Amino acid sequence: MKRRMMMAAPAALGLLAACATGPASPPAAEPAPAAASGLRVSGSIAYLQRVALPPDSEVIVQLRDVSRVDAKAGMLAEQRFTTRSQVPLPFELQVDPAKVNPRMRYAVAARIELGGKLLFINDKLYPVLTQGHGNKVEMILHMVARP
Repeated sequence: MKRRMMMAAPAALGLLAACATGPASPPAAEPAPAAASGLRVSGSIAYLQRVALPPDSEVIVQLRDVSRVDAKAGMLAEQRFTTRSQVPLPFELQVDPAKVNPRMRYAVAARIELGGKLLFINDKLYPVLTQGHGNKVEMILHMVARP
C-alpha cells in the first residue's frame, strides 16, 4: 500500500505543477490586413419579374450593421450606380476592416429606384462577413412598382 502511495505521489505532483503554470500562451496571430487593402463584399442583384429596367435607373447597395434590433442600422459602405445593362447587376463594396467587429452582425441591402421612385427592394436579410457568413451574396429583389 505504501508503495502505491509513493508511486502515485509524483504523478499527482506533476499534475498539480502543470495546473499551477497556467495555460500555454496562444500562438502569434497573423497580422490583420491593412486598411488600405480593404475588405470587399461583392455579389449580384437580380429580380424574378420579366421586365426591363429603364436605362437611367439607380441602383443603391449598402452594407449595414444590423446587430441592434431596436436601432437604425448603421451604414459601413455604399455603392450607387446607374444601370447600363439588365439583371443580374454585379456590385462590390469596399469596407474598412477596422469598422468590422466579429461580434456584430452585418447585412447587404439593395434597392433600385427611378427618379426617386422605389421600383425594387430586398425583402429578406442577406448576412455577410461575421458569424460564419462569407463576403459574397446573390440577392433577389422584390418588385414594389412597375418600371
